[in-house]
Amino acid sequence: MNRLKFFVIADEPTVIAFSLAGLRGGEADTPDKVQELLVQSWEDPEVGLVLITERLADQVREVVDVARRDRLKPLILEIPDLAGPMARQESLLDRLRSLMGLPR
Repeated sequence: MNRLKFFVIADEPTVIAFSLAGLRGGEADTPDKVQELLVQSWEDPEVGLVLITERLADQVREVVDVARRDRLKPLILEIPDLAGPMARQESLLDRLRSLMGLPR
């Protein structure tokens, strides 16, 4: 049985921390690098879940939202970085509705 793998897109300390747990990934500090790593994760058929820090996801929000809506795999999960969780302007329910194309 094949196991799906995780892929982490984050700042250097976060990538190092996850690598100690055996998860691979890449460091990003620019929107171009974030997009490059997202494409890399999409091209790997073994990647089933992408963990990306909230701040990096916000740098390429449209790409992340389109991927969540249009791609079956991998799933994309936003995680806090070392600075902690970001304050959200919209509720989780409103965010889910917008991702699914439902009215608010």
